[in-house]
Amino acid sequence: MNQSPHQNQLVEKLKSVYGGPMSADEVQFLRDMQGFIAFAIRNGLSFRATMSYLSHDWNEFAREGFDFESVIKRGFLPRVTGASEATPDAVGAAE
Repeated sequence: MNQSPHQNQLVEKLKSVYGGPMSADEVQFLRDMQGFIAFAIRNGLSFRATMSYLSHDWNEFAREGFDFESVIKRGFLPRVTGASEATPDAVGAAE
């Protein structure tokens, strides 16, 4: 994928500040977030409902400084777990 010079600069800046790359579990969590967002859009959920559901997970990780491994090790199960596996056939498409 070709990125613009601006995008390349942004990537390098973010890596220098926050490190990288993500672990496989972190990537899966973000894919589950994407899956839930797609589910919410497909099924006509409100922005408020969608953000409320997602904020449960965001807030838990934020409390621990986004230390994914520590949060998971203490037993937290994100609400979005498995959402990337949901398909319109599995959960129903919007009417």
